[in-house]
Amino acid sequence: MIESLSTRARFSFQFKAMFIPARFLALSLLSLLLCGCKDSSSSPQSVSQGVPLQLGGKEIADRIARKAYSHTETILSFGHRQPESAGLDQSRAYVIAELKKHGWTSVEQKFKKMTPKGEIQFSNVIARYAPNPGQNPWGRSVTGVLAAHIDSKILPNFLGADDAASSVATIVALAEHLHKNHPTAAKQLELVFFDGEEAVGPNMAFQVDGLYGSIHYSRAVQSSVAQAISPYKKAPQFGIVLDMIGHKNLTIKIPSDTPKKLARSYDAARSKLELKNHFGKSSGSFLDDHYPMIVIADIPTIDLIGDFSANKWWHTSADNMDLISKKSLSMSIHMTLEILSNHL
Repeated sequence: MIESLSTRARFSFQFKAMFIPARFLALSLLSLLLCGCKDSSSSPQSVSQGVPLQLGGKEIADRIARKAYSHTETILSFGHRQPESAGLDQSRAYVIAELKKHGWTSVEQKFKKMTPKGEIQFSNVIARYAPNPGQNPWGRSVTGVLAAHIDSKILPNFLGADDAASSVATIVALAEHLHKNHPTAAKQLELVFFDGEEAVGPNMAFQVDGLYGSIHYSRAVQSSVAQAISPYKKAPQFGIVLDMIGHKNLTIKIPSDTPKKLARSYDAARSKLELKNHFGKSSGSFLDDHYPMIVIADIPTIDLIGDFSANKWWHTSADNMDLISKKSLSMSIHMTLEILSNHL
């Protein structure tokens, strides 16, 4: 996460009509296509045809939340997830291994980038559903993207339980649920775990510091779509970014410039699920991983992000497992399932 809502707002509209130099379009997608894990051989259930898609209600969200809570504990046991750290490597390996158990093939999208602290090697994890041996999921287009950042900010004694281990853990738990209960929906999704969301220096600035993984991913999507080649012959139709969704005092506030169709879906969901006390709207826009997805990759994306603006725990050692609540995770999961059901 970045410094503050006011910090984000300074940059939010400045780059809406930005020009992307041609040199950025010549990105290699080779690593995306070649470094995936082998497919799982499990056989998921079929999805009923001819009925509106419903990926899960409250009881299902509660069950997924318990698994997400456990995954969060495991990720934190590896230590901090600062750039190029052992804890970050272990977290990526854990995510890839857990996804593989449930039919998801993962690739690491590696790249180097100059930062205020010198050149750093980053690596996004990208996964698609391919439960049967020999399947190549990278030849097909996907409808939606579900994403979170896997790194933690460079701060002493900072683990980032809610920022954003809980979001990573939630996506891993959702991947298992979709595999076991909704394989057709799973095939329409791409899961992304961004590296380098956090600024290396004190403050985030678009294309200067921070959002390294989401910018690199979005340029790769843009390049692939522009050439009409796999793995993105056409851009995904929507994206959902999760960030700080497990805090015991859950207050989600989506940015004011959320794409209209997703904003309507969000409004309908928080009314239907009776979650208006926990899911609101920010009065302004801000920088997070959804932003490059919108302005570079042209993927309409909603950012389900916890409001940290008045919380002393943010970017401190207090962001630990004590903050994480299964009830909050369940509410965030229920909301995510509802939005996915409306857009897949």
